[in-house]
Amino acid sequence: MATVFSPFFSEIKEKMDKLNDAPKNVTEDFNEMYTKLFGRPPIKDEDLQKEDNNAIDLLKDNISMFENVGKDEKPQYRFVGIMFKTYIILEMKNEMYMIDQHAAHEKVLFEQTMKAYHSKEFTSQIKKNYYSDEVKESQLMLLPDVITLTHKEMDIAKENMDIFKKAGFMLEEFGENTIKLTGVPTVCIDLDTKSLFLDTLDAINTVARTAKQEKEERFIATVACKAAVKAGMDLSEEEVNKLMDQLLRLPNPFTCPHGRPTTIKMTRYDIERKFSRK
Repeated sequence: MATVFSPFFSEIKEKMDKLNDAPKNVTEDFNEMYTKLFGRPPIKDEDLQKEDNNAIDLLKDNISMFENVGKDEKPQYRFVGIMFKTYIILEMKNEMYMIDQHAAHEKVLFEQTMKAYHSKEFTSQIKKNYYSDEVKESQLMLLPDVITLTHKEMDIAKENMDIFKKAGFMLEEFGENTIKLTGVPTVCIDLDTKSLFLDTLDAINTVARTAKQEKEERFIATVACKAAVKAGMDLSEEEVNKLMDQLLRLPNPFTCPHGRPTTIKMTRYDIERKFSRK
């Protein structure tokens, strides 16, 4: 039987061999046509990956965009617009910056709150500013929040009262397993303050009791995240400029407190490569 069908198998094998060779031939023809048209061979996938990696190389650098700018000067950039109500597009020299508005604002608030937190004069400033017209780090709430907690949550709150107070929260024990919240950091005054307080408790609870620095950073990062503008919020050009004034002065503005990038940069050369101009 095998001898009878061998011619058919040979024919099938010959056709399959031709099909296997077809992609190679097509690829070679395409590469040749592309080279004639653009004057160079097409960019390979691995080259594109390298370019994508280069677009975020700045995330590895702990530098400011103010590196070569005077102390009281502002970097010159052109505001292009906002994409998807989330990503701010700036043109600066021969570079394009895409900035996540939430991550950027979160970074600014984190640094501001962290600075205030570690200020030795912060506690006295809170008391002095409550009834003054000066800029306040904390603000009294019109209606205090009386928050009922579980036994575990109450233990966490009592153990970390100093963290809350140094960060700008005004709170006190108000009976068994109950906290009375009368003031919050100024940046949080328009938030759901009860939810904010419970979220900060959760953040603290995820860290070992002995890891004081990590606990403080996680706590402040949670406050900053809740207070920052969200993706999808409409920002005016004036609001963008104000945010950029604050962000671009930071020593490392390129990552948020949670480690996500705030900014992706592409040079003009990177963009032109993608359009096969280079």
